[in-house]
Amino acid sequence: MRSTTVPFANRHGRLHRPAVLSVAASVMGLAVGLALPALADPAGPAASGSEERSTLAPVGVAPVGLATAGGDTPGGIHDPIEGWNRGVYGFNKGLDRAIVRPAAMGYRRALPREAREGVHNVLANLGSPVIFLNDVMQVQPHPAGETAVRFAVNTTVGVLGVFDVASQMGIYRHRADFGQTLGRYGVGAGPYVYLPVFGPSSVRDAVGLVINTAIDPLNYARFDGDLAVKLTVIGTNALDTRVRLDKDLKDLDRSATDPYAATRSVWIQNRRAFIRGDRPEDVQDLPDFTPDAPATVGPAHPAPAPRPHAGD
Repeated sequence: MRSTTVPFANRHGRLHRPAVLSVAASVMGLAVGLALPALADPAGPAASGSEERSTLAPVGVAPVGLATAGGDTPGGIHDPIEGWNRGVYGFNKGLDRAIVRPAAMGYRRALPREAREGVHNVLANLGSPVIFLNDVMQVQPHPAGETAVRFAVNTTVGVLGVFDVASQMGIYRHRADFGQTLGRYGVGAGPYVYLPVFGPSSVRDAVGLVINTAIDPLNYARFDGDLAVKLTVIGTNALDTRVRLDKDLKDLDRSATDPYAATRSVWIQNRRAFIRGDRPEDVQDLPDFTPDAPATVGPAHPAPAPRPHAGD
């Protein structure tokens, strides 16, 4: 999601698309990556009825979070640059305390729960094209069809996605991203990395972040005021994500003996389960790390037949 050299404006005074992506990396990351040890369970706050509900498993004793010599852990976690990763983790946490959480709590106080849920639904609906494209690349016709129908129904009957009408019809949302797509085609995760701004990841999933941005149709939309709309979407998505993280983050800081190791453990376990296509009930005790956790999740699709791959 990051760009390199970015021309400031075109001859009409409008910022080029790479400039939007560069801002996206900064703003979205401030809420998603700076404080990303955990996220809500697959049912999400809407299903639980409370944004304050914690979904963390007992992270203080996570057995795979204990580092061993050589950068690996007993649970098979490859963390060869742990010293660097821990430094980035501390930096991100400091920025979260100073900037991100205060902004998110202001957002929560400014809007009632019902309004925030409507905003969350709109943001989730805007993410549907990327999910659809990854469903297609994974050759999953049924999930792809459901995603297309959800987007059409919620955009029209649901008033641009404010109301999740599709879920009320029994057409539930699922997740898919390019990191998962790579994993389904046999690309191994590679070493664990804790990214500045973006938080926990792996080499494969860091590549996935870039590709997800590149294939998002919203980044290519051109209309009067498009830059302001895109930045509003990015910033609001960041605030929405951080509000939903708040309880889990507080619980992790309070209960984990080593928050960094606990973060690493639950993130890797969750990503492995996600790549395999496990049913939600199989991983319900593992916090999710994706910034667009669904507001409503229904019965799981049968897990797709796994493709041979080099590793999770």
